[in-house]
Amino acid sequence: MDESGSASSPPRPMVIDGGGHDAALANSRFLTREEVLRRRLRRLKQLSRCYRGHYWALMEELKSKYREYYWTYGKSPFKEDHADSDNENPNGVVSGVGDDIVRCRFGGCKTKAMALTKYCHAHILSDSKQMLYQGCRAVAKNLPTGPSFCNKPVLRSMVPSACPTHYQLGERCLARALRRAGAGAGNTIPPNRKPTLKFHVIASEFVHQIQNKRKVALKDTAPKAETEKETKLIS
Repeated sequence: MDESGSASSPPRPMVIDGGGHDAALANSRFLTREEVLRRRLRRLKQLSRCYRGHYWALMEELKSKYREYYWTYGKSPFKEDHADSDNENPNGVVSGVGDDIVRCRFGGCKTKAMALTKYCHAHILSDSKQMLYQGCRAVAKNLPTGPSFCNKPVLRSMVPSACPTHYQLGERCLARALRRAGAGAGNTIPPNRKPTLKFHVIASEFVHQIQNKRKVALKDTAPKAETEKETKLIS
């Protein structure tokens, strides 16, 4: 039943491409290799078109659901009046007209909590029961005690596990590596085409960056080692 109350018609069955040709060969005991390959290729192409259609339909539905979710639990332009403190109970639920709005339980945060949790997106890692997010594994700062990670919440399904800021930084580093290797030169690749990413170019650039970081670390540790040797000799 649809919104108008009338019974919705069932979906129309899919028509197989080249079904007439297949029906003509249905009673054949043997088929040539070429006929079998042509039939498989034809059906594979139709199946891939069907999958692509379903995928983009799901993506449009996901965009609509995301807009609704972001409007409700994200940065909605409507702000509630917090002048009356009696409207807010100790659990962080603001009572008013319409649905109750749950605030983030993180100290000092007044952002709306995400659905099915008591924390907002910025503080979702404080929820010990959630399994969807993890911290960004990009190194934000190198400290004497070890690397300090960004740790901003990102989905566990993200590959690489990096927040948008560090993901864009990685893309810029990759673009510089391609230009250094000559893949981005105007005489080799037209400007309206993306360069072909080759694994050996990416791997060599990563090795180059790792070697540079090790050289910097050795330069920083060398003076300390020399001073320690001098103090030992003096003592």
